[in-house]
Amino acid sequence: MAITKNNFSLNQNYETQGVDVTYLTVDYINSMAAEVNDCSDGTALGGIMLSRHAFAQEGVQILAEGPLVESGKQKTFMVRTDNLDTLSATTTIAALQAYIRTLDQSSSSFPGVTADLTGATVTETKIGILTANAVA
Repeated sequence: MAITKNNFSLNQNYETQGVDVTYLTVDYINSMAAEVNDCSDGTALGGIMLSRHAFAQEGVQILAEGPLVESGKQKTFMVRTDNLDTLSATTTIAALQAYIRTLDQSSSSFPGVTADLTGATVTETKIGILTANAVA
């Protein structure tokens, strides 16, 4: 007689590297293709680097990041799930989105950014790539 498992459910979202990870997609709304400079020396066009600093400021460790996609408007970051506060009134994702929006070109506090980031959004996502949308 064969032994069968009762109530089996295949877990399709799991990690094999020892830490649980979450993917956060930042939609900058406007193209960030030119915002790739190192802004630590005072040069303009440092929006991507300042976005990375926003993650660090919110206590979120970036484990990996993808390329700019959708005409340079979106970028996905892999972060540690245990760095995200999902319980308080202002979640880490909401705080991160608010922080990135302050990196706007109209702010004298961030002269290294020339893109309009006031509408940027941060969305939690899972891995799921449509073959028609695969990034090379």
